[in-house]
Amino acid sequence: MESKIAMHITEQHCQGKRSDQSLNEDGLIITDGFAAVVDGVTSKSVRHLWQLSGGVVAKNLAIEVIAKLPTDTDMRHVQQTIDERFRQAYRECGADAAIFTDEPVERLQANAVVYSAARYEAWLFGDCQIMVNGEQIPTMKHVDELLGELRAFTALALQNKGEHQSSNPTDPARAMILPFLRLQSQFANKRGPYGYFVFDGFADLTYPIRTVHINSGDEVVLASDGYPLLRPTLAESEQELQRLKREDPELIHEYQSTKGFTPGNDSFDDRTYLRFIA
Repeated sequence: MESKIAMHITEQHCQGKRSDQSLNEDGLIITDGFAAVVDGVTSKSVRHLWQLSGGVVAKNLAIEVIAKLPTDTDMRHVQQTIDERFRQAYRECGADAAIFTDEPVERLQANAVVYSAARYEAWLFGDCQIMVNGEQIPTMKHVDELLGELRAFTALALQNKGEHQSSNPTDPARAMILPFLRLQSQFANKRGPYGYFVFDGFADLTYPIRTVHINSGDEVVLASDGYPLLRPTLAESEQELQRLKREDPELIHEYQSTKGFTPGNDSFDDRTYLRFIA
């Protein structure tokens, strides 16, 4: 059956950083009304309430919701419906409801960029990426820049002490900043310099969501932040990723991240890329 989708898909790729793809916290979905990239947030949980990981569960739930959306759904209804599905998951998991209210680090969390074919709009729910006609729109959160620099500072300090080895299968610098990564959740869906949007079941329905208007014929790229140097094609984006892996495997120089490339993994993060003509 011929699809009614009002876009022409050029390229799509979704790959987890580990060999076991069931652990991939990224996902993409294309329906008659929507194209979306979803990035489940890497869990910093202390309680470990979810099987596989909270990021996998969050990604799967968000995609489940988008798959069922009517084609004319607006941005706020998308936000509300995904958030409601997360709250339902909290009720179903059997944990004390107060945990999710009082301990935001234990919540499911996901980011997404969603394109509405009916409305010719893309909605940036968090820090997933978008490029239109070769022009990228910045989505990096200030708190991620801060903690990426903190990890770079920590890694370089350990190097100066002779304690850090690039071949180390663990990431001592990330381990040292983990308390700050957990503190970051205190700013979820808050306003202010360190605040940021994330789907977590407690989203603010008045939170400013960046909307990008798309024209018919525009070339659009949607991607997760697993492509730190996004380019207009998948091949170019992959080339930049592999160059970073060679030249800055710890991700503390050219691109400062809260995690680096781990030996044995395909990349430093799960990654998703979707290119289409509106």
